[in-house]
Amino acid sequence: MPVDPVKIPQNVYREDQILGPVSLRQIIISMVSGGISYVLWTAMKKAGNTSLLGLLIAWSPFVLGIAFAFVKIHGISLTRFVLLFVEKFEKPPVRLWGPRKGVRINLTSVPKTTKKQNDQKTEASPTPDIQELSKTLDAGPPLPPSNA
Repeated sequence: MPVDPVKIPQNVYREDQILGPVSLRQIIISMVSGGISYVLWTAMKKAGNTSLLGLLIAWSPFVLGIAFAFVKIHGISLTRFVLLFVEKFEKPPVRLWGPRKGVRINLTSVPKTTKKQNDQKTEASPTPDIQELSKTLDAGPPLPPSNA
């Protein structure tokens, strides 16, 4: 059986659109910022502050939320643009390539330490001279006494 060709999706990095051209992320940002603004407005209204300045302060989170949800600069969302802008200030402006500074291992040879004097006393047994040892070995085994 031949295998049918498979369609490969093209725009995998594009967000899914829920309502027309609006994505789920944009809807959530708008709803959360609108909710915060509404809570601020009702709190100010309950306190008795219904001036124009109070209105601007209360609804400014909603305006910022709408900006972060829908504004794009050169095809990049405002949220990502702000994050890239912050990252620019944290990283050095000029990056230099060089060897990695990691863990360095210095292999040094340590001379053997001599045994402690206490250890030498317990192991100290007089060894014969090499010449005496060679004479004994050259003589061979002792012969048994002959009964003549």
